[in-house]
Amino acid sequence: MKIYDIYSEKKKKYDKYVILIKVGNFYETYGEDTYLMNNLFDYKIKEVGGVRRVGFPLIAYNKVTDKLKCFKINYLIVEGVNITKKKFNNNNYDKYVRCDDSISVRIDRICEKLMVLKDTSKISIILEAIEEII
Repeated sequence: MKIYDIYSEKKKKYDKYVILIKVGNFYETYGEDTYLMNNLFDYKIKEVGGVRRVGFPLIAYNKVTDKLKCFKINYLIVEGVNITKKKFNNNNYDKYVRCDDSISVRIDRICEKLMVLKDTSKISIILEAIEEII
């Protein structure tokens, strides 16, 4: 069974989990999980044969899983075809899996959120932080 097929099989059952598959001295993930790994860890997304993937060395395992736990993102560790570890939290998967949205889409999303906050005290703190950056 190919690695991507294993990923796809697990993803069907655990769609809101990051699926990390041990491949030699690395862990790899594919598909939409690559966006989450890129957003949280700035790992580069590579496309090989039309399949997006992200990998990191075994030595980074604790750093990655600790951060996933911190951000309350569920994950599975897969070795071969078997799940060797499951981590269940309050699942924030969708919050961090943002795909390759354009800058315009991202700005529009932020503006919508700011408009919701416009009548609260939180908005002044947020605007001050943005104004400092600009």
